[in-house]
Amino acid sequence: MEEQLEEVPRFLNADYIDVIVKKIEKTNNVKVQKFELKPVTKKGNHYSSVMIRIVVDYVVVESKNPKHLSLILKTTYDEKHDDEESIKLLNEFDVHNREMEIYETVLDEFHKLLRSINDGTVFSAHKYWLDNTNRALILEDLMVRKYKCVNRIERMDVAHAKVALIKLAKYHATSIIFKQKNPQAFAKFSKGYFSRDKPDIREFFFRHFDGLIELVSTWKGYEYYVEKLIKFKDLLVERGIELYTPHEANFNVLTHGDFWSNNMMFRYDSENNPIDVIFVDFQIPQWNTPAIDIHYLIHTSIKEHLRFSKQNELVQMYYYALKETLIDGYKYTGYFPTLHEFQIIILKSSLHALISALLIQPIIILDEKIESNLFLLMNKDEAGKKFTHDMYHSPNTQEAVKNVLPVFDALGILD
Repeated sequence: MEEQLEEVPRFLNADYIDVIVKKIEKTNNVKVQKFELKPVTKKGNHYSSVMIRIVVDYVVVESKNPKHLSLILKTTYDEKHDDEESIKLLNEFDVHNREMEIYETVLDEFHKLLRSINDGTVFSAHKYWLDNTNRALILEDLMVRKYKCVNRIERMDVAHAKVALIKLAKYHATSIIFKQKNPQAFAKFSKGYFSRDKPDIREFFFRHFDGLIELVSTWKGYEYYVEKLIKFKDLLVERGIELYTPHEANFNVLTHGDFWSNNMMFRYDSENNPIDVIFVDFQIPQWNTPAIDIHYLIHTSIKEHLRFSKQNELVQMYYYALKETLIDGYKYTGYFPTLHEFQIIILKSSLHALISALLIQPIIILDEKIESNLFLLMNKDEAGKKFTHDMYHSPNTQEAVKNVLPVFDALGILD
């Protein structure tokens, strides 16, 4: 059954489509013949945005040649939506303004820097229009060029992870050079998931932590972990604030911040091997340790049996890709950690592995049969409680929790 649009922004009508096409063609002599609106993803694949595929047929009057174009419109939820808690969460993250800033000023400069070292890497889809009035982005439809997401529930293998991490390393390296040239460039991106002025986000994580404790308390023989989790909940906020507060003395980059499988699209060769990836979401960037993005990918989007067995190998591969771009390419002469020092950075940031695996991944690997959206995710009533219960009691989440709890405990993260 074809997916149906859940929400169409009030501004998205025939006149708006006409404006988009005129901006793309850079002429007013355009006649839109027909257009169609389609959902970009299935339910549960995106939570913080409204994304709509616009398929339009039109004619540029001078040429009289018919044209066919597929675009992606990305915008925020209507601020008049009746779920105030969800809107407050999005506003705390400031997801729209952060992403618009990245598309408007950062990505183009990153690409220019890469071209200066003869690197043709592209991080993002082409942007056609940043519509600040309607808080909307009009982007290229990457599916036209045969890019696609991996299955978020099945998760990605090592080949996909390597392609993603190599490009991430170039993104991080370029951010260091950009900040070196523009010291205040990322001043707006100083805050992460936890900060003292974001109470709704803390509440969001607490509800998930309660769901985790409730799940583990139903398992015979896991009383030890239940006791540890209950005690650790009281430490979560302060340790989270410490992790997500950037320290200028550390080795920092501009993180992607939400680096999981549905925020990237892969292109494949004739034998179905991934050969390129494009990042499609830039809503939660932060100037902080690169370990945040690495942990996020590994502990939300890598196949379960590879999570720990391949982590060191993937970190090493990322490190050498980072070094190649930053040191060999840009000739950077500032502080750069050794591989051993970098592995210690990853280890010291293991709290983000726990947050990714136990508080974020359950949303990502949720079965498609379970109704899910941002408003259920944030709801404090019975519907929200049921959603959290179903999310944590799903087979995928139970498998992940049983796999990671002993490892995180052995690493001392729960102490």
